[in-house]
Amino acid sequence: MIILILTAFSALSVHTSSAQSQCAGVCHNPLYVVGQTVDVYRVNGIWYEYMVGFDQVATNIVKNGTVRGTYPGAQSSCTTCSYFATWWINYYIPAVAGQTGPNAQYNCTAIWHQGNMTTAGKRYAVSLYNDPNSDIFNITTTILFTDYDTVEIVYGCDDFPLNTDGTCTNVLYWVFTRVQAPLLTAAQRSYIQDKVDTYLKPLCYSYAQMKFSGFDLTLKNLPPCNIAQGSPPFPPRFAATVPISPPI
Repeated sequence: MIILILTAFSALSVHTSSAQSQCAGVCHNPLYVVGQTVDVYRVNGIWYEYMVGFDQVATNIVKNGTVRGTYPGAQSSCTTCSYFATWWINYYIPAVAGQTGPNAQYNCTAIWHQGNMTTAGKRYAVSLYNDPNSDIFNITTTILFTDYDTVEIVYGCDDFPLNTDGTCTNVLYWVFTRVQAPLLTAAQRSYIQDKVDTYLKPLCYSYAQMKFSGFDLTLKNLPPCNIAQGSPPFPPRFAATVPISPPI
């Protein structure tokens, strides 16, 4: 899962040039970064998108991950242990003209991810949008920092084809929180700002360049965006392509 598809986030984002994050030769945007060593069980569960490093039209973005099992091997002694996991992302996008009913201004949709998560903070996923015209795509992301309870800072590269010089043109940054943005305290917001600046500075990016994600607590939590009901079922064509248990 090393190839990243350019259209992977087209439903969520409009990419901005990474030129704004360049530091006059001091550093660059790498294709791959070193992530935090993580406890994959603690880092999973529900997270709410708080900030992103690109423009997007989606709102109320929620992700939920589950470790399904371990891959064969000495998990107790491996340097970088690998786990089989699934996770999904629910979000609202602006509705088509003339739509009526609950949440008439929005449509709720989902992205399914299934693949490999490592103790080095990497997620290598095979993914699919909840759209009959969507193609299955690959995505790789890295957890730069998490404290498990408040914030998770994630780096990704959305280049295709990949640059030959080891740099990334379309860098993606995310900040997730354990509670919805409107419910964060002032102390939590200050703490998150400090962590974002600390972990994005080596990549020539900062909190000031990030954009807040929208989160409207008044939106009706209806399927398939009802968190209490869990992930929508995997589409048959996705389940037929991607194994639903760890490879042997």
